[in-house]
Amino acid sequence: MKAKGIRILDKINRVVSVKLQDILKEISNGNLLYWSILHFYGSGVLKNEKSIEVLEEEANKSEKGFFLTWDDLNELANDLWEIEDMLVIGSKKQEKIIRHKIDQDMYESCDIVIEMFDSCYWEVFSSDEALINRLATKFKHTIFLKPNFEK
Repeated sequence: MKAKGIRILDKINRVVSVKLQDILKEISNGNLLYWSILHFYGSGVLKNEKSIEVLEEEANKSEKGFFLTWDDLNELANDLWEIEDMLVIGSKKQEKIIRHKIDQDMYESCDIVIEMFDSCYWEVFSSDEALINRLATKFKHTIFLKPNFEK
């Protein structure tokens, strides 16, 4: 599957102004996908019985990451105060929700990849070109990307 990508660089006073929930709002078929957080470092207070530390450990160490539903992902996005690093993947096929050793495999097999880099910017890759175009329209400072493996 061909993935298109976008880097979102919107900032206010040199701080990323785009929240995870701002990106999630543009995903029209999120409830049809399986979701997992494969990497997380940040802060917040979770409404369920898990702590941020448990979320980090499960996301960062589990082979398949921290599984959650679309509704749970949206609720989590609202519970987080700060996201320094995060990798979220969504796929129509549950067997594709794994920790990929090569980014190319992740981009090709997952329907949506959302990543925050060092509190600096978001990158979103998706086989849904319309999603990438909606994000480009919604945010001011964006750069279209191709997965690194494309020439």
